[in-house]
Amino acid sequence: MMSPLFESLVVNNLTILADEPDDSTAMVWNETETQAELENNEKAIYRLDLNDKEILPEEIEDLLSYSKTRKVKDLRLDKNEFFDEGVGLLVEAPALQKLITLSLAHNKLSNQAVAALASSENLVNLRKLFLQGNQIGAEGLKALVSSETLSNLQLLYLNLNPIGPEGARILGGEGKVTQLEELYLQKTGLGEKGLQALCESGNFKKLKLLSLAGNGLDDHAAELIYHSKAFPELNTLDLYHNKISDQAVDQLRASPNLPKLKALQVDWRS
Repeated sequence: MMSPLFESLVVNNLTILADEPDDSTAMVWNETETQAELENNEKAIYRLDLNDKEILPEEIEDLLSYSKTRKVKDLRLDKNEFFDEGVGLLVEAPALQKLITLSLAHNKLSNQAVAALASSENLVNLRKLFLQGNQIGAEGLKALVSSETLSNLQLLYLNLNPIGPEGARILGGEGKVTQLEELYLQKTGLGEKGLQALCESGNFKKLKLLSLAGNGLDDHAAELIYHSKAFPELNTLDLYHNKISDQAVDQLRASPNLPKLKALQVDWRS
């Protein structure tokens, strides 16, 4: 049974959005102010932000039995350190079947947690998954890309995970996650070999944003992107904190294979 203190925490961090989760133009109302109007509105988008609240596995169990949880479409649980055990509870919860956005950043999660997400029968509506700052490697990505449950992901945030070249090969290889529009791979140890695997993939035809910041890339990597036909819809390319020369930047901007590129993000040079 949920304690009064924890219930108060949940209620005070529950808001209703007037638009899709993560939309920067979304309006936000206090849940109590719109209770009567939206309580029975199936189109209402509830966001529950419990980031950095020291949530324990037993409290996750209480949360999943709470009546309003079934309305939540955007759930934020960053920096709680409930480890893989907490994820194991989340993925088994029918109460989360409407979830569109799930953020589990900085929870010391392993490949086991990703495998649990991938095999869930309840997270079938998930479109945006934030997993940055965990301990996810190639084995976890194998489960992710082969998952029917996660096959409709549009945003995948993997920054600060030990993915490496092998993980990049898995992301670029045969799999079911081919609807991505945003892919974040900052500081994941891809290197040039990992980038090459992405550039040779056919999985990213819908990708609009690719973040490769802090991966030890240089002008040769920029040349790989220039020649690649993997990213026909890309409009934002993040190459911050790599060693990309002004000449390489000019080359990328002129690439015939990046016809929709509008934002090329690199370190400023005097």
